[in-house]
Amino acid sequence: MITSACHAPADYRHRPERPPPESGWLQRLSTQAKGKLELNRWRLRRRQRRFLRLVTEHSRGCEAETEQQLLQRVRELAAALRQQGLQDPLVAEVFAIIRELSGRTLGMRHFDSQLLGGWVMLQGRVAEMKTGEGKTLTAALPVITAALAGMPVHVVTVNDYLTQRDAEEMAPLYQCFGFCAGLIIHATTPAQRRQAYQADIVYVTGKELVFDYLRDQMKLPQVQPLRLHVEALKSPRFESALQLRGLHFALVDEADSVLIDESRTPLIISANRGNEDQQQFIEEAFELSLELQEGLDFSHDVQRREIELTEQGTRTIRELSEGLGPLWRGAIRREEIVHKALLGRYIYQRDKDYLVRDGKVELIDPLTGRVMEGRSWEKGLHQMVELKEGCELTRQRVTEARISYQNFFRRYLCLCGMTGTAWEVRQEFWDTYGLAVTRVPTHKPERRRIDPPRVFLTDAERWQALVRRCQELLVQNRAVLIGTGSVASSEEASDYLRRAGIEHQVLNAKQDQAEAELVAQAGQPGRVMVATNMAGRGTDIKLAPLVREAGGLHVILTDRYESGRVDRQLAGRCARQGDPGSFEMLLSLENAPARTLRGKSLLASSRSLGLNNAAGQKMALQALQVEQQFVERQNYLARQSTLEYDLKQGDLLAFSGRGN
Repeated sequence: MITSACHAPADYRHRPERPPPESGWLQRLSTQAKGKLELNRWRLRRRQRRFLRLVTEHSRGCEAETEQQLLQRVRELAAALRQQGLQDPLVAEVFAIIRELSGRTLGMRHFDSQLLGGWVMLQGRVAEMKTGEGKTLTAALPVITAALAGMPVHVVTVNDYLTQRDAEEMAPLYQCFGFCAGLIIHATTPAQRRQAYQADIVYVTGKELVFDYLRDQMKLPQVQPLRLHVEALKSPRFESALQLRGLHFALVDEADSVLIDESRTPLIISANRGNEDQQQFIEEAFELSLELQEGLDFSHDVQRREIELTEQGTRTIRELSEGLGPLWRGAIRREEIVHKALLGRYIYQRDKDYLVRDGKVELIDPLTGRVMEGRSWEKGLHQMVELKEGCELTRQRVTEARISYQNFFRRYLCLCGMTGTAWEVRQEFWDTYGLAVTRVPTHKPERRRIDPPRVFLTDAERWQALVRRCQELLVQNRAVLIGTGSVASSEEASDYLRRAGIEHQVLNAKQDQAEAELVAQAGQPGRVMVATNMAGRGTDIKLAPLVREAGGLHVILTDRYESGRVDRQLAGRCARQGDPGSFEMLLSLENAPARTLRGKSLLASSRSLGLNNAAGQKMALQALQVEQQFVERQNYLARQSTLEYDLKQGDLLAFSGRGN
C-alpha cells in the first residue's frame, strides 16, 4: 500500500467543513435560480473553448523545458493558486505542465476531452464522460491542482479494487510533483488510516471514508470549539486519536453510484447489544409467524415488497403471544416483530436480496449486484432471514452513530465528481449537492450499434433466444457480455448456455472478488460472460484485434434494472474509445412487475396483441419502461426520506448538545 505521512498531525479544532445548508423557501428559490445559471451551456462552452486555447499555448512552451524547469514553474504557480484561487489562466498553465509530465512519467498525455473533464470538475461540477474515456487519468488534473492550492484531497471510489488500482497507477505522477498518496481500503488498520489521512492525496472508498468520519465524530464530546479546546488541554492524546483533517476537497469517481444509488440507505455504526431476552423474542416471533394463515391473517405482494396484517391477524398474534415474555405485552412491538418475520419469509429472496455464504447471510446491493460487506438489516429483519435460512443467529445490533451520504458529502468545502451516467439524475445532483452536470465530448466518435430490443412472453423463450444469439456471434469471432438482473437469473442463463455447449464464465455476487480481473478479459475472441448489473464498472475492457475486426464486444441486457442509468452503464461496456461494439435487449414478460395501473394496462394489451407484431412489442417495452420509472421514483423518494430523517435527527442532537 502507498501510505506515507507528509504533514504534521492535524489540529482537529481547525478541521474545516461546510455548515448544513439552509432549507427555507427563500433558499430553495435562490438555489433554483442559480441552477438555471449554472446549467447555461452556451456560457460554459465559451469558457471551455477559451480554456483549451490557453492550455494549448502553454503546452508548446512545456515541451522544450526540462523537468526541473517545469517543477520550478509549478512551485511558482502553487503560490499563485493559494493567493488568487483556481483562476482559469493559472489552472490552464498547471494543466499544461501536468499533461507534459504525465506523458514523460506515465507515458500517457491527456486528450483535449480529458482536459475539459478536469476543468469541469474544478468548477465544482459532475463531468459526464463516456465509459472508456480515461477518467482515472482525467482525475489527476483537478487532484494535483487542488493539492497545489493547499487543499487536502480525497479521491472517493466505489470499491477496494478500483481504489488501490487508481492510487498505484497515479502514484508516480503525484510523486513527480512532490505529493504522496494515501490509500485506505477495508483491510487498512486504524494506525495506517491515521497515517494515510495525513497524505496530500487520499484514495478511499465512500463507505470507509464515511465510517471514519463517524468514528471521529463519536470521539468528539461536542462540536463547540471551546469545549474541544478544553478537551485537548485535558488529554493531549485526544487530538492524535482523530483521523480526518477536515472535509476540504473531494473528487467522487462513479459519482452517480456513490452520491445517488448508495445514498438510499444511511451509513450506521452499530454494536451488538441484543441480550438473551431479545434473541428469544425474535425466535418466538419467527415461530409465531408460521402459525399465521395467508389470506386470513395477512396478505403479501412480492412485486410491491409489502406485507399487510389484517384485523384478524392482529387478533391472532395477540392470542398466540399470551403467556410469552414481557416484550410481547406492547401491541405495536409484537406486531412489528411479526411483520419483520413475514418480510423475511415472503419478501426477501435468496440470491436476489441476499446470498448465503459460509453459513452467513450477506446482503446484495440491488443496483450493483455486489455483496455489501459488513452490512445488515435493522430491527430484527436480519435475524429473521438467518432463521429462515437455518444460519447461526447473530446478536441484534443497536445504532451508535449514523449519517446519510447526502448529509456527509454536502459538508465538503469543494465537491466534484465524474461518471459515465449522470444526465438522468442531473436535477437531483443539483437539488441535493449543488452539483451541476456537464457532458464532456468523447475523444473519438462513438461507433456503438444498438440493435432493436425484443420482448418474449416467457423466460424460457428469452433464454433460448439468448443461446441462438450467442451461437451466431461466436461464429463471427465476437465477444459477448450478458447482463442479468440477479444472481438467480445469472445462474439460470448459465444453465441454458451450458446445456447448449457454450463455454462461458459467470460473474455475480458469489464471485465478486474476481470481478475486475474477469471483466478485463471479456474482449477476447469467443469469450462469453454472464454478469449481474454493473459488472466491472471502472474496468477497461481491451478488445483483441480479431474481435475488433469482427465488430467488437456485443452486450446483451436480459433484465431492465432498477434504473435506466444502469442499463446505459451496461451498454457502455462496449464501443469504448472509438472501438466498434453493439448492444441489444432480450427481455421477458414472465414475472414482469406490474405495480402501476398504466403498467398493468400496457402489459395486458401487449399480451392480448401478441408479441409477434410491432404493436405488441412496442406496448411490452413501454410497460417495462413504465415499471422501471416507477422504481426509480420510489428509490428517489427513499433517498429524500433518508436525508430528511438524517437532518431531523441532526436537529434533535444539536438541540441536546450533540450532533454529527
